[in-house]
Amino acid sequence: MNVLVRSRLQLEPRVLAVRSVGDWLREAAQRLDPAVAASLLARAELAVHEACINVIDHAGLPSGAVIDLDLVLEDDRLTVRVTDAGADFDLARVPLPALGALQERGFGVKIIRSLVDGLSHRRTAAGNELTLTFDLGRDRA
Repeated sequence: MNVLVRSRLQLEPRVLAVRSVGDWLREAAQRLDPAVAASLLARAELAVHEACINVIDHAGLPSGAVIDLDLVLEDDRLTVRVTDAGADFDLARVPLPALGALQERGFGVKIIRSLVDGLSHRRTAAGNELTLTFDLGRDRA
């Protein structure tokens, strides 16, 4: 696997700050074929945006905390790691939204799962680390 791009982005935990995620991802994807980049960005931008919004809405970040994003683009995959100092959570225990029920919230993790090819969470000394993996083969099809 050949690493094409490594990049970091730090966000204030504000909804408006999350808007910079798209530009950050687009800059990294410039190394890809335009058709592959467009398909990948359609998935990655929404998934990373949802992950950041979930941190803002649910992590209970301490004052002054930030959201750290790390990106590695390789020949065959994009990996984005979202790290925050918020409360621990168990990805496996996040309930799926009830089908047919009227609800305004609870769709973030379901949306993320539908867009990524790999999703994992672990608790580290720095806090929560959510890793989103996107297989570029899916975008070349």
